[in-house]
Amino acid sequence: MNQIEKALIDEIKKTLGRVADSNPAWRLVLGTETLSATEIIKKLGNDKKFQRFVLTHYVGLAVEIEQKAREKIEGTSG
Repeated sequence: MNQIEKALIDEIKKTLGRVADSNPAWRLVLGTETLSATEIIKKLGNDKKFQRFVLTHYVGLAVEIEQKAREKIEGTSG
């Protein structure tokens, strides 16, 4: 894992830590597996395949959220 990926994973862990504190019932559903924020943090510590998935998932989600915000601000859709 390069430094950028490590920094992103560290930031995701910090954010999930805040989520775990503020909303212990929060869950991420992955097919048949359901993980709490705390479980995700633990799994990110040693599962390289899971780290790649989380990076791809959350970076993609961030881009989608940004795009939707821009559409809302600009009054466009699509």
